[in-house]
Amino acid sequence: MFENALTSIREAIYAILASSPLPVDAATPSGGTAFMIAPGLLVTAARCIPEGLEPENLPCPELSIVRAPDIGRGTERATLVSLDRGKGLALLRIDAPRSTAFLRILDTPVPVGTRCAYSGFPRIAMGPAPRPGASLIEMFQGASVSAFVETAGPGGEPVFRYVTDAQIVGDASGCPGFLPSGDVFGMLISPPGDIRSALPSWVTSMDILRFARGNGVPLPSAT
Repeated sequence: MFENALTSIREAIYAILASSPLPVDAATPSGGTAFMIAPGLLVTAARCIPEGLEPENLPCPELSIVRAPDIGRGTERATLVSLDRGKGLALLRIDAPRSTAFLRILDTPVPVGTRCAYSGFPRIAMGPAPRPGASLIEMFQGASVSAFVETAGPGGEPVFRYVTDAQIVGDASGCPGFLPSGDVFGMLISPPGDIRSALPSWVTSMDILRFARGNGVPLPSAT
């Protein structure tokens, strides 16, 4: 069901790499996932941005990233453009991207019961390598949308989230959630607490669009 969609999704997903030096023969740990929403512009989960990195800091904070098909071919540098930890979103920019493939973001909700999936690079803790030369782990998982819920944000404002029914292995924050068509309906964010037992929570595609457009990204509608 998702084979064709996954082929196109992989062209626009990126692993966020560790910002600190790694020991010899260490694994290449993922700091999370980002995905391109317009040429040169990526969105990710705010929790994937290390504490202390803020867009207003000078020089502008940069992250090392690598596109899924480019693993083993070198990394790219992305600048942090905007960060909203309350909304759980961050925007990155690559000034001269190797690829301009990007994903279509839906601007309407999807019904409960919709089949969906995610793909990306789960975050792993820094530590001894599981084996010499271990590399990034790209994962795919299918699910169904089980709820569209309203919660309260940090300031008491209403926040809408999707919930899906399949438990996530590890912390897959920043991974795009997509339909068999390849359209993106949301982005995974891991809730606080025990991420192994919590059902996955998703920032909606509508909030991604509002965040991007609020930062001057002219995204087209995808309905």
